[in-house]
Amino acid sequence: MHNEHFDRKKVWLVSFVAFVLGFLDAFLVYILSSYFSELTGNDNVGIFYLVAYSGVLFSLFYLQPLIRIIGKARALYLCLGITIFASALLTRLSISWLSVGIVLVFIIATNVMWVVLDILLESFSKDRLSGRIRGLHLTIMNAGLLGAPFLSILALERFRYEGVFFILILGYIFVFLVTLVGFRNDNVVIQGKMRFRETLHKVMREKNLSRIYFISFAMEFFYAMMIVYMPLYLLSIGFSWYDIGIIFTVMLVPFVILQYPLGILADRRFGEKELLFGSIFIVFVATSIIGFLDTESLWIWGTVLFFTRIGIAGIEVLRDSYFYKQIDGDGMDVIAFFRTTRPMANIMGAILSALIFVIFPLKSVFFMVALILFISLFAAFRLKDTRSERELGV
Repeated sequence: MHNEHFDRKKVWLVSFVAFVLGFLDAFLVYILSSYFSELTGNDNVGIFYLVAYSGVLFSLFYLQPLIRIIGKARALYLCLGITIFASALLTRLSISWLSVGIVLVFIIATNVMWVVLDILLESFSKDRLSGRIRGLHLTIMNAGLLGAPFLSILALERFRYEGVFFILILGYIFVFLVTLVGFRNDNVVIQGKMRFRETLHKVMREKNLSRIYFISFAMEFFYAMMIVYMPLYLLSIGFSWYDIGIIFTVMLVPFVILQYPLGILADRRFGEKELLFGSIFIVFVATSIIGFLDTESLWIWGTVLFFTRIGIAGIEVLRDSYFYKQIDGDGMDVIAFFRTTRPMANIMGAILSALIFVIFPLKSVFFMVALILFISLFAAFRLKDTRSERELGV
């Protein structure tokens, strides 16, 4: 039995914080590749992500002892403090090697911040409600993402990157104040020591954890490649930033309308396995189509990318629902390890894309993503399904 302390108010608070952080993340993430490319050009953008997510991976290995010493809430405050300070510096600096170095620190802090927020949410959650809790949490978070890419592009065109980072300062200060009040009594300090090798053995021993880890890796690999190379590819075939803002806003709609209903279906009727397999299949087919797409129609691109996000929205909520039904809030080491899928995907993506660009054009990355998604279908097929409330007779 898992050690659970369900707190509805704190779940809503974590979700509200995720809503604001989701907006701030999306406000920057879709224009970051353009920021890096101004310094070194499109072909070398992956190097920056390789360095940044190597730093994220390294930081996650030390997150457990950090939380053990200072507690969960203070770890969140520390990450927020770093992002505020970094954003303040970036409003005063033009694009240079120094500013890029600060952006890399910023990326590390924001990624670690999401893991700490995950740990806090699991502390207030309950396994039987995992699909609903995660579905609602992701729906609220992704509602914050919805308008951010378009607004960030407008801010970029009018105020340049300095204006974008100024807006981020205001947002992160607001989040810092909300969390300072909301989590002031939740600074749990973990006394037991946790070692990476023991965590790795635990995950490898539990085959379902290993399989959901690879599915998570495939999803993060999709994100890593699409966030970096989709804007650059659309710009290269003639789309403007304004057009891209419209396409990206439309494609994010499935995250808001699908994730909570899918979480309910997973909890009450089907479990996660079948729904997860179907979601992976949808995004695999849609991503494969991108590699063959030869058109400048805004609506065709918007439709295809919309279908990729239907699949990804399903994977995201069902992955979380399945994973968090396997652990509880005390499994901080496993949560931190599970979230290494993002830096691992970004590191692998940076290395593989650098290699294939030596021979193949930019659009070849979409075939690479489709291949990883296809392999993840086998991992989904071999998952042991969770039992729904209908099957349990609840």
